[in-house]
Amino acid sequence: MNFQFIVFEFTCWNNQLTSLDVSKNTNLVNLVCAENQLTSLDVSKNISLSCLDCWDNQLTSLNMNNNTTLIYVNCYSNQFTADALDALFGSLHSNPNIIGGIEKYISIHDNPGTATCHPNIATEKRWKVID
Repeated sequence: MNFQFIVFEFTCWNNQLTSLDVSKNTNLVNLVCAENQLTSLDVSKNISLSCLDCWDNQLTSLNMNNNTTLIYVNCYSNQFTADALDALFGSLHSNPNIIGGIEKYISIHDNPGTATCHPNIATEKRWKVID
């Protein structure tokens, strides 16, 4: 028998994961993959994603171009340079607050580029940047 599951939330934090493939989980809404050793993360096919917790990994880039329902990104304590953070801010959607006025926010502290990035790129899209 072949079973197919629809996963809306996936939690795998506090492991020693070095890779994670969530590309087939297109209905994924919440992803918690914090406290691992991920160096890359592709969420481009997770078009329903609203919350992403990927803090305390080794990520150097993250592209959110396809995540138009996103309201919460926790990517602090990674390896984002200022340019990488600026690119991340640029990839965030500019949809208004999506769910009943919930504020969209992104947490970026403890990344190498936090002090010299340009959070105004995100705030102009109505994202609150927590540094």
